[in-house]
Amino acid sequence: MNAAALPEERITLAHGNGGRHMRELIAQVFLRALGAGGPDTGLDAGPLDNTGGKLMMTTDSFVVQPLEFPGGDIGSLAVHGSFNDLAVSGAEPLALALNVIIEEGLALAQLQRIADSLARAANGVPVCCADTKVVPRGEGGSLYLATTALGRQARSTALPP
Repeated sequence: MNAAALPEERITLAHGNGGRHMRELIAQVFLRALGAGGPDTGLDAGPLDNTGGKLMMTTDSFVVQPLEFPGGDIGSLAVHGSFNDLAVSGAEPLALALNVIIEEGLALAQLQRIADSLARAANGVPVCCADTKVVPRGEGGSLYLATTALGRQARSTALPP
């Protein structure tokens, strides 16, 4: 989707309503960062090819402060944390789903930096679907991310008790 540039410099409640503003935010911020591996903003679900083999899935939430810190940020942490959960189960990542909970007033430039970092951390693994919700100013922690990662088990692994 080629949406027009977002006129706002800060996130508004309209960006979390599931309509045009949400699709434009995903297109302008996350698709810009993720490229061809990004979600189709015209769909509410993302297709995956049948890969054969045993599939593994994990889900996690990330609620860190500050959002950006020496050596990383919440975006890279979310991807690496989810992919690590797959790795310890012997699975290689195939796809990632992303939920973004944004507090009204977050600077769009900061969200873009985090999306770019998330895309670098995904390293070509497609983010096949994404959703945003916006909470009123003062009612959130500026930005929370939730991910669900799907992988194919390359080897059977049992973690020690």
